[in-house]
Amino acid sequence: MGLFLVAVVARADWTTTQTQNGTPKDVVVFRPGFFAVATDLELFISQDGGVSTLSGGMSGSYLRGTSCVVGIRDDGTVRSVGGCSPDEGKTLFPDAPEDLPAVRFSPDGGVGYAAAKVSPVSWEFRSSLVPKQGNAEWGTLAMPLPSAVAQAPLAVLPPQADGLPHALFSVSPAKANFVWYRGTTAQAYPAQGVTPPSAARTVALLPGVDPAKPLAYFGNDAGLFRGTLGGASSPFDPVQLDGGPVSVDALAFDVASGSDAGVGFGLMLIKQQNGKVAALSAEPVVPSAAPGSVWRNNPKFRTDLTESAAQVACAGASYCVAILPRPVQNILIYENKAKPVVNVVQPFDVEEGTQKKLALDVVDNDGDAVRMTATLRDPSRLLTAVTEPSATGGNGLTLSLAAASGFCANQKAFVDVVASDGLASHDTMKTVELQVKHTEPPAAPAGASVAVEGGVFFAGGARGTLTPLRGPSGCAPIKYLWAAQTPKAPPLEVTDTVATLNPVMSRADRCKPGINTFIYDVRAHDGELTSNHTNVPVMIYPWGPPEAPFDSATREVYSGQALGPLDLKTHLCAGTDGLPPVTRLWSVTDNPSNVEVTLVGSGAAVGSIPVEGSSVQVSSQSCVDTSLKLRAFNRLIVEGRVLDGPVSDVNVTVLPRRIPLETVSLALDLGPQEERKVHGRVTTTPVLNCTGERALTTVATLEEPEAAPGVPGRVLATQTFAGISDGFDLALPPTCGEGSYTVRVRVHETLGNGKVVTSELSQPYQRNARDVVLGDLSGELIATCGQGARGKLRQTFPEGACTVVDLAWNRSLGPELASLESSGDSVELATQDTELESLVGELVTLNVKATAPGATEATREHVVRIGARPFVTLDRSTELAAGSDSGQVGVLVTLRNDSACGVASLDYEEVAIGVELLPDSVKVDGQRMTPTEVTDGHFTVGPLAVAAGATATISYVVRPGLLSTPTYSGVAKLRGVVVSQAPAPPPSTSGCGCSGGGSGVTAFGLGALAWLARRRRGVRARS
Repeated sequence: MGLFLVAVVARADWTTTQTQNGTPKDVVVFRPGFFAVATDLELFISQDGGVSTLSGGMSGSYLRGTSCVVGIRDDGTVRSVGGCSPDEGKTLFPDAPEDLPAVRFSPDGGVGYAAAKVSPVSWEFRSSLVPKQGNAEWGTLAMPLPSAVAQAPLAVLPPQADGLPHALFSVSPAKANFVWYRGTTAQAYPAQGVTPPSAARTVALLPGVDPAKPLAYFGNDAGLFRGTLGGASSPFDPVQLDGGPVSVDALAFDVASGSDAGVGFGLMLIKQQNGKVAALSAEPVVPSAAPGSVWRNNPKFRTDLTESAAQVACAGASYCVAILPRPVQNILIYENKAKPVVNVVQPFDVEEGTQKKLALDVVDNDGDAVRMTATLRDPSRLLTAVTEPSATGGNGLTLSLAAASGFCANQKAFVDVVASDGLASHDTMKTVELQVKHTEPPAAPAGASVAVEGGVFFAGGARGTLTPLRGPSGCAPIKYLWAAQTPKAPPLEVTDTVATLNPVMSRADRCKPGINTFIYDVRAHDGELTSNHTNVPVMIYPWGPPEAPFDSATREVYSGQALGPLDLKTHLCAGTDGLPPVTRLWSVTDNPSNVEVTLVGSGAAVGSIPVEGSSVQVSSQSCVDTSLKLRAFNRLIVEGRVLDGPVSDVNVTVLPRRIPLETVSLALDLGPQEERKVHGRVTTTPVLNCTGERALTTVATLEEPEAAPGVPGRVLATQTFAGISDGFDLALPPTCGEGSYTVRVRVHETLGNGKVVTSELSQPYQRNARDVVLGDLSGELIATCGQGARGKLRQTFPEGACTVVDLAWNRSLGPELASLESSGDSVELATQDTELESLVGELVTLNVKATAPGATEATREHVVRIGARPFVTLDRSTELAAGSDSGQVGVLVTLRNDSACGVASLDYEEVAIGVELLPDSVKVDGQRMTPTEVTDGHFTVGPLAVAAGATATISYVVRPGLLSTPTYSGVAKLRGVVVSQAPAPPPSTSGCGCSGGGSGVTAFGLGALAWLARRRRGVRARS
C-alpha cells in the first residue's frame, strides 16, 4: 500500500483519471473528492487529490467513521487502510468463494449485502443482518429463486422510516431477474413476457412514498426501466429515452440534495447505437413525483469514448465517479459546479387582444438537465398563460401568454421563474416583468356642456365651466386635454375633467358692442392614450358686470351723513358709448344698534331687502360709535340679461354728533336741608348728551360767602367726580347755629384734541339753626354671675334736633359703678358689685348734659333696670293618676339653675289653661306650699332657693275640663326679671291633657313621696 499522485485529464466538468493497477469492478463515493475503486488487483482510494491503495483483488468497499476505508477482498476477507477497522481479517463467507461479483454497503457502512459463488454450481447470498454463522461474519439469506446466479449489479438502501434496509440483486446473466430483500425478507421478480427483458447492466434503489415500497431502476441493452417494489409481480416499465434504444450501463441517483424546486438528480452512462458512450442527466422533478422520467444528453461529456461504463456512484448531487472496465484512463469524475443561468428578454410586452410566446431559456455550464417552473403573477388578471416545451428543445420552456381586450391602462404582471439542477444550493430564481399594453385609444369627445351663471359668458363676468362629453367608444377618460385655437382666447384653468373659463378681456375688447366667439379643442386621455380632438366654440358677450361700489370694506361717517353717489364706482366701461344704464341696490345685513338708514331723496327706509338708490344716509341717536353692515351692488341689463356686479359688504362706523359743553346752561338742584351735608345735582339746558362717553369732570365746592364782589370765599368742602350726572355731598361745618354759604360747580371737558372746555355756576345756600334736645337711651345693662352688671348705652336724639353736641354722663342713684366711659353719643359702664342676685332688677339713674356752640344746653335723667340673661332651664311632665276614674292629672315642673351663682329669691309663675287647679296639691321639692296670686289658671310659687347647678321641683294636680285641650306654661323670675329659658313645646296629647298613666290622683296629690319614688323608677312618661 502506498500514496501516489495520478495525472488527470479534464474536459469541462468531467475529469479523467485512472487506477494504479488492475481493472475496476466497483466504485463507492464517500463524499465529494473522496472515493474508492475496487479492481482485480487493488483498492484504489482517492482523497482530495491524494491517492492510497490496499493491495489484492477487491470486490467492494465502505467507509467506517469519517476516514477509515474498508475493502472487501475477492476471498471475502476484510482489509482496511492501516488496519483501522476492528473487523480487520474477518471473512464474510466461511470459505473463500470462487467468485464474489457483488458486495455493497449502506453509505454509513452499517448494513451490507453480498453474493458469491461458493462452488461450481452453488451461490450464496449473505447479509450483515443475519447472525454470524461459523467463521463467517454474515449469515445466509433465503433465496426464493433456486436458479439464481448473482451478477455485479447490486443496489442497497439504508434503513428507511420503518427501520428496514433494502437490497436489489440481479440474479441472471441472461434475463432481468431480480431478488429484492426488505431487510432479510426476499421477494423474487423474474423476468416475464414472451420476450423477457435481458439481464440488467445496472440497478438503483430510491426511497418510495411508502417506506416498504422503494422505487427500483435497472438498465440493460434495451434501455431504462422503472418500477415500485412490493406491489405487482412485474413492476417494471420502460422509461422513454430520446434517440431510440440504447444500452444503459451505469446509473446513479440522489434525492436528498434537492428542494421544492426540484429533486432527483440523476446520471446515466449509455452506449448509443453508433457505438459511442454518452452521459445523460435526469431532469429534476417535484418532490412527490418519481425521478428519472426525463433524461437529456450532457453536452459536456467527452464524445470519443466507446467503451461501456461498468458503474457510476455519486455523493449527493454534486460529485459522481464512473469506472470503465479497462486498466488505464478508467475513472471519470463529474463535478456539479455551475448553477443554471436563466436567459430571458425583459420587460416583455403583450398588447391587448394578442397572444405572444415568452421564451424562457436556461443554460447549465455543467451540462445538467434543468427543471424550470414558471408561475404567472397577474394582479389585474388580464393574462392567461400556457406552458409549452422550449422551442429549441432541451432545457427551458416557452410560456404562451394571451392578453384580454377592453382594459384601459397598461398593467404590470410578472413571471416567477425557478431553475433547478437537483442541487438545492444551485436553485436559480428570476422574476420576469411583463408589460400588458393598452393599445385602443378612446373616441373623441362629443362636445362639451357649458355651466355659467346666467347661461352665457360675459366679458369680465362670472367664471364658468366647460365639461367634455364622453365619446361613444373606448375607455372612460381620466382627463381631458384642452387647447385654444382662436387668438386672444381667454385662458382655461384645467382639471382632469373640467375646464374653467375666466372671461377676462382687455378694456378695449370688453367695452365695445358685439359678441366674441372663441374656439377651443379638447381631447380625451384614458391614462395611456389620447383621442382625436373635438372643436368647442364659446361665445362671450360684451360689457360684463359692473364694478363693486366700494373700494374698502370699512367706512366712517358722522350721524346724518350720506354714502355716495359721487365717491362710489359704477362700471369699468363708464363713459363708453352704448353702455346700458347702471343702477345701485342697497340693503342692511346687520344692524345691532338700530342705526337708521334711508335712501337719499325719497327718504325710504333701507332694510334687509335690496332697494334701488344712488346713495343712502345713516343716522344714529347713540352717544358712542355704532356700527352696521351695509350691502351694495351695481346692476346692468345686457341683451335682456341682468348682470349684478360684485357685492360690497361694508362695515360702517357711525360717529355720534355731541352737544358742545359751552352751548348749554348749568343749573343746581339742591336737596332738602340736612344737619351735616349739602346734597345736590348738576343739570343742563338743553340736556348735555353722551355724558357717559365724554371726558367730563365735575368739581363741587362749599364756600364761605364772597369776602368782596368777585372774590370767592374760603372753600370749606370739595368733591370731584367723573361725568356730570352723579349727585354730590358736601360736608357742612359742625354747628347747631344758622349759616350762609355758596355752592359752586365747575364742569370741565377734555376734547379729542386735548383742549379743555369749562362751564361754571354758583348758588347761595342758607342753613337754619337747630335746638338741642335729648331723647331716650338705647341699649341694656346685664348682670352676669361673678362679673357684675355691664352694658353699653346710647343717647338718642329726636328728629330735627341738633346732634352736633358734647355729652357729659354721671350716676346719681343705684349700685356703685366700677367704670363709666363715654364716647360720642354712647357710654359703657360696669358695677362694682359682682353678685348676680343682688344686682338683677336694681335701678341705675344716669344724668346726661348736652352742650353745643350756638345753642342752649340740655339735660336729661335716665333710669335703667339691670337685667340678666336666662340661666334657669325648665322641664315639665304630666301623668294621669293610676287607678283613678276622676281624670285627674299630675304636673311636674323642674327648674335647674345653670349658672355658677345660687339664688334665694326666685319666683315661678305657672299658667295652666283648660284645667282646674287643686290648690292644696302644690308642692315644692315634695313640701306643700301655698301658691300666691292664684287666678283663673294662674298661680305663683316663691321665693325659691336654688343653688348653682341645682334644681327645684314643683308639682301640682289639675282636673282637665270636658272636651278641652290643656296647655301649660311658666316663667322663672328673679326680682321681677325673667331668667328662665322658654321650654320646647310638649308633644300633642289627648283631650285629658295626659302624657301617660300614673299611680292615681290621691297618691299623686296627697302621697308625693310615693309618686316621686315611682318617677325615679321611670314609671311616668316625660312630656
